[in-house]
Amino acid sequence: MNNHSSYHGSALLIVLWAIALMSFAVLGLVKFMEIGLTESASQSKNFRAMQLAESGLALGLHPQLEKEDSHLRQDLGSSESFAVTLKSEGARLNINFLLLNNKRSDLIDLFQSWKVNDGEIYKLADHLMDWVDEDSLKRLNGAENEDYTKLGFPGYPPNRPFQSLEEMELVPGIEFLAEARPDWKEYFTVWGDGKLDVNEAPAELIAVVCQVGSLPAEMFVNRRLGSDGEKETSDDFEYTEMAQVRSALGLSESLFKTVESRITLKSNYRRIVSVGRIGNYERSLAVVVQLNTNPVQYLTWIEY
Repeated sequence: MNNHSSYHGSALLIVLWAIALMSFAVLGLVKFMEIGLTESASQSKNFRAMQLAESGLALGLHPQLEKEDSHLRQDLGSSESFAVTLKSEGARLNINFLLLNNKRSDLIDLFQSWKVNDGEIYKLADHLMDWVDEDSLKRLNGAENEDYTKLGFPGYPPNRPFQSLEEMELVPGIEFLAEARPDWKEYFTVWGDGKLDVNEAPAELIAVVCQVGSLPAEMFVNRRLGSDGEKETSDDFEYTEMAQVRSALGLSESLFKTVESRITLKSNYRRIVSVGRIGNYERSLAVVVQLNTNPVQYLTWIEY
């Protein structure tokens, strides 16, 4: 009887253990399926957000649309929407134009206004100049092949214009610029004709290119914003004549003659940024285009 009871007790323990193992396996399978479904839903929403961004981008590519057009921001229902921003690429400094036209002093003035480490400003300017010049001669504070090789980047500098802002990150000393101005890439471009769009450029770039102090440049930008101080609102002011620019900045006739060739009232280069959203999922696309061509010329495509 005792043996019989012991047998049944052992069998019961085995059954219970088996049930426990099966329960664990089932729970694991359910959890795995939940993860799979979550990943599938996430991928689907990311894909849909990208579709929305592409739809907005297609709309933003219309050359006649202006930045305040209501069609650029659309709510499609079911938590789906897209928003398109049109920006002048001319509101940024073309780094290649500055370097190839020996505008080293512009970079130094800008870096000083951004309070880049004083001991690194002239080095960084020369490093950038050495990157684009065609020779291998090292400037006073510059860097050539042997310097890059020591840093683990043999074959640099390529002695040609920058092809992207990401290439600038390879230049020795760029970390000091990033430390002083983490968003420095928002102020530079490798596209365009080098003319600064004074109707969209920030005050610090206007101060550098137009050779004025920070106060006149800030007052110039404040006038663009109108009385409410906000961008893209009904009271915004647009400079339509170069004479207005000269007057607003207080430039002498002789100084303005040297400045005028470096500025424009409206750039032919545009950056179109489209953000697609579905619920909490968001995807962004951007293109830079040249508008004064037929058809419109696409210069670069950026996916976030």
